Amino acid sequence: MKILIAGAGIGGMALAALLRQRGIIAEVCERAPDFHRSGYMISLYPTGSRVFHGLGLMDAFRETSTRMGTYTVCNGHGDPIHTYEIGRMLDQYGYTGTLMRGELLELLQSRCPDVPVHFGVKVESFEERDNEVIVRLSDGSEKSADLLVGADGIHSTVRRQLFGDHPDHDTGWGCWVWMVRNSPRSQSEITEYWGTSRLVGVYPVRHGFGVIGAGPTKLIGPDAMGKDGKKLREYLATFGPGIADLLAEVPDDLASLFWWKLSDFRSEQWTKGRVTLLGDSACAFLPTAGVGASMALESAAVLADELGRTDASFLPGALDHYEKRRKKRAEAFQEDSRKIAAMMTVESLPMAWGRDQLMKLYTLDMLAKNIFKSLADPI
Repeated sequence: MKILIAGAGIGGMALAALLRQRGIIAEVCERAPDFHRSGYMISLYPTGSRVFHGLGLMDAFRETSTRMGTYTVCNGHGDPIHTYEIGRMLDQYGYTGTLMRGELLELLQSRCPDVPVHFGVKVESFEERDNEVIVRLSDGSEKSADLLVGADGIHSTVRRQLFGDHPDHDTGWGCWVWMVRNSPRSQSEITEYWGTSRLVGVYPVRHGFGVIGAGPTKLIGPDAMGKDGKKLREYLATFGPGIADLLAEVPDDLASLFWWKLSDFRSEQWTKGRVTLLGDSACAFLPTAGVGASMALESAAVLADELGRTDASFLPGALDHYEKRRKKRAEAFQEDSRKIAAMMTVESLPMAWGRDQLMKLYTLDMLAKNIFKSLADPI
């Protein structure tokens, strides 16, 4: 079976590695010039990390990542509201760890080093002819495949040609991402500071912490802040001296930081003919629940499973099974991400106060009901 994967992100590389185990060498096209621009942090729940057992990567993942222990929510003054023993709850299902996106991609690529990845090349268009898909690439070449997998992100070219152009679900917020290398903070604790029209998140990774500073795009986005790191530091300083170590690492020139628009997307359909969607192309996640990468890995495992039980003649049926196994589950997790985002992205002082009081009583099951329930469910 000839398979072309558009996108060398987490879903695309996981699928390439899983197919390689089955003796199927897919081809991958990636618009970025390399993996080195993959500079933000990712948490993997057991839903995603258990895929590494099948790839023989679990030991390497443990060595590369930082185990998730506690999760603390603080208010707009930097005072703790509630600490959740999230690691203890998740440990019954598997290992949960945090690492950089580039590190995760390197792990996946280590299991399929002979799979061709064409960097700086993207899918421009495609058409189905009889029992094949003809794909036209940005370098002017054409490729024939039995299956095209659109793993090319939230603004997927493949999805747009399949189902038309539809707007993102936009929160109106975004975040700047930076690294802190020298801090006395605990490597087992995730901390988030929830204020009014601002948020700071601190996530342990190997050799440091990944940090986000978030707020309404109209107030802290690139157009509002320009390249002025001082403006960002002043905007977030209302959380008090408890985050001084984090703000000290914000560069004067924000051009060196990654700006992350907080939006997601849900495709009404994942598959048509011999073309299917994977990862953010199908169901993109807000980073608020930290579950998007896990869902991409899980979807890649299910798609590889279905492809491993068919041949090119019966491919449309296998893709239909894949969508039925994944779509409802992914959307349930997405709902939890949206629910948490609504609590985080508060722009009214009275509402922020009420939220803080509510968070004192909220359990993890209440905060992310679908995610924790689904950890025990079969796929």
